[in-house]
Amino acid sequence: MSSFPVTVKKLAGRLHTVARHLDLEPDEVELFASIQGVRVPLLNTTFQVDDDGTLLFLGGFDGFLDELRAQVKEAEQNLVTECNRYNDLWLQFDQLRASSDRLCNELAVMCEAQLVGDHDLVMRKVEQFTDRYRENFKQAAANGRVH
Repeated sequence: MSSFPVTVKKLAGRLHTVARHLDLEPDEVELFASIQGVRVPLLNTTFQVDDDGTLLFLGGFDGFLDELRAQVKEAEQNLVTECNRYNDLWLQFDQLRASSDRLCNELAVMCEAQLVGDHDLVMRKVEQFTDRYRENFKQAAANGRVH
């Protein structure tokens, strides 16, 4: 890093060089300041250059950091909310998968029993399904639909 002051003329020259290399107009090049490791965008709403060339942050640098911290906190809260939603959905999926696996296993037992001619086992399985259906039966809605 150079210890020489950067003049407006030198800055304009550097911006023009960057714009030329990026094939952009000089107005399209975004500027940032790195202050204590924080990359701060230099926008006309956040800074101005004083008559003596001093970079002034409107609202102060601490105000900018407070805004940045608020954005990070909001992003963290959104992340926690989405993680909780994902976990809830995963639990629902896992329960549905386990129920489906049990149902498929029960149907497989019933089919195997039918294939070998064990009608007693088939009838017991059908009776179990019927009992479970009654336990979980939902009353029909006004339109006659159950699901």
